[in-house]
Amino acid sequence: MTTAKSIGGPKRVSTGVICAGLLATAASQAQAAGFLIYDLSAEALGKASAVTASTREPAAVWFNPAALAYMGHGVSLGATGVMATARFEPKGGGPEVQTEPGRFVLPTLFANTRVHDRVALGFGVYPAFGLSITWPEDWLGREHAIKASIQTVSFNPTVAVKLLPDLSFAVGASAVRGAVEFLNGLPAAVGGGTAQIGGGTWGFGGNAALLYQAVPDVVHLALTWRSRVRLDFDGRVDFDPHPDFARSLPDEGGTAVITLPDVFSAGVMWRPTPSWTLTFDPNLVLWSTFDQLVIDFATAPDEVMERNNKPAFTLRFGTEWTSPEGLSLRGGLIFDQNPSPAETMAPSLPDANRVDLALGIGYAAGAWKVDAGYLLVYFLPSEAIGGKEGPEGTYHSLAHLLGLTVSAQFGP
Repeated sequence: MTTAKSIGGPKRVSTGVICAGLLATAASQAQAAGFLIYDLSAEALGKASAVTASTREPAAVWFNPAALAYMGHGVSLGATGVMATARFEPKGGGPEVQTEPGRFVLPTLFANTRVHDRVALGFGVYPAFGLSITWPEDWLGREHAIKASIQTVSFNPTVAVKLLPDLSFAVGASAVRGAVEFLNGLPAAVGGGTAQIGGGTWGFGGNAALLYQAVPDVVHLALTWRSRVRLDFDGRVDFDPHPDFARSLPDEGGTAVITLPDVFSAGVMWRPTPSWTLTFDPNLVLWSTFDQLVIDFATAPDEVMERNNKPAFTLRFGTEWTSPEGLSLRGGLIFDQNPSPAETMAPSLPDANRVDLALGIGYAAGAWKVDAGYLLVYFLPSEAIGGKEGPEGTYHSLAHLLGLTVSAQFGP
């Protein structure tokens, strides 16, 4: 009979399982690339979230808090529903493998107020990173990922100051609560079975933004930055192996650091007529924070896994037409670059270049406004080569996002 010792001992088995699992926390099939959830408002979602230079809703706390300096008092409550699927085609043939359909609801809350003619405050509660993926328990990549999940919620106060009549600046801080949970398969050499790990932690970051109204309400320019956030997880792995190996695989703790990336956004708004708006936003996300993952154990040697992720850009194009009666029609397109190289592509993160189509509608009556937005996220086929982090083959993914926001704004 094969023993745990013959494959490197129980400590080495647990190291590999925890390492694969922590990498699985990067699993997502929502927009944008990696596991960033950029589209946190139905109004913005309907125009591809190309709103950095044009936002005038409470969700400006996220998209560009410098815009708060030109707003009165407001509050918005919203939710985005996500439905995502992925499938895998093994290299050399064989049956396709399909994930379980992922269905999630992501709530948001934003509020803003003016405290002075030149000073405004804002606050947001939102899930900017997260989602999950679930593969069949008996599929060929089970040792790399069966189920992976990361959930975050950010608490973001911010202050905006009008430096000049047409120039504003904002700074803010964020506290991020992160939780991970995932399930991986154990090797056949120890009789199969599974290992499950979970943990939670807090991280902290900051943000800054500029808005320049070159021609007020006609041409606006904007820049924003959100800092990276370090999450130090302290988790525990629970093994459920074959009974013959239960004593050889005791439960064990482990720690790891996951760093959420810096996010840079620029924006241009042009309003050729009072009722028609065109916007363009390029984004840059420094996914190189996932270049390496180091797992630290109390008794076993550290494990280092190379991810080799690279910075990725996103191009967003949006348009909006608004009638004098308060009806708004919106649309947009997105190209989202894949940050993951094919050599380290894993089933926990089957990322790809993405092409997205956005549609939206809104209606305002007095201080109240209701917005709905839809985003189709199409993942181009993404190939995994080398077999380092999972089986070789091609991933295909698709996601649908549907957002609804109700907001109220008062004052100037």
